[in-house]
Amino acid sequence: MPLGVPGRHPRFDNGRFSIVLPPAPPGLVPYIAGWSEERLLSCPITRRRGFPGIAYADETPYDRDSFGVLWVRYVLRPKRRRGSPVFRNVHPYRQRRAMLNMMCQVCARMPPDPHGPHLFLLKDSGGPIREGELTTSPPVCVPCAAISIQLCRALHGGRFVAAWARRVPAWGVVGPLHHPRTLQPIPGCAMEQVKYGSEWAPWVRAARTMVELRGVTPADLDREFAALGRDRLEEEFARIAQLTAVA
Repeated sequence: MPLGVPGRHPRFDNGRFSIVLPPAPPGLVPYIAGWSEERLLSCPITRRRGFPGIAYADETPYDRDSFGVLWVRYVLRPKRRRGSPVFRNVHPYRQRRAMLNMMCQVCARMPPDPHGPHLFLLKDSGGPIREGELTTSPPVCVPCAAISIQLCRALHGGRFVAAWARRVPAWGVVGPLHHPRTLQPIPGCAMEQVKYGSEWAPWVRAARTMVELRGVTPADLDREFAALGRDRLEEEFARIAQLTAVA
């Protein structure tokens, strides 16, 4: 969920909420965002020994997730050495970590209760978030939801839906598929959804974790924002700005 260009505040219709939201802080970079000095690494692909599927010749335990799926290799740098934010990109490792721990994708806050419920804010695709819906968008905390609906280009003009999910099991991954015979990337399959345990799981290099939303309840953001109040939201915005601003 890219948040747009730092310092720019797009038009936002505050009329749908009972309180006037504080302006979103400028210079905010979400935790899962990509950066100019964090790039995809080109690594030769080989056939996995003893199992069907692909592997790296110099593979380490960190190259696979707990389901045994191979992941893309991506540069991971300390914040001061990341360069400039690239909002249209999502960093695979940070997205994976946010999903694994149900961390807020913007400020990286850990959930108050790891067992849920967790708040998900998605682009409106013509209806509410459904039971069993799949997503690669990690959860958000309530204050970061208030920021995201102001800054995220995909959510402009109220084009968003929100829901609480009680359970968020891992469903699979999204990433490029490799041909079982040639081991080469399959044209047109650069970002395929692959379910864990499926026949294609051994042949994908994951770039995103995909989860399934269960125990879904529509979220009333107006009530959530009103419960915090403008003063508390301003305090939270200041905290988030310190955590996420470009260094």
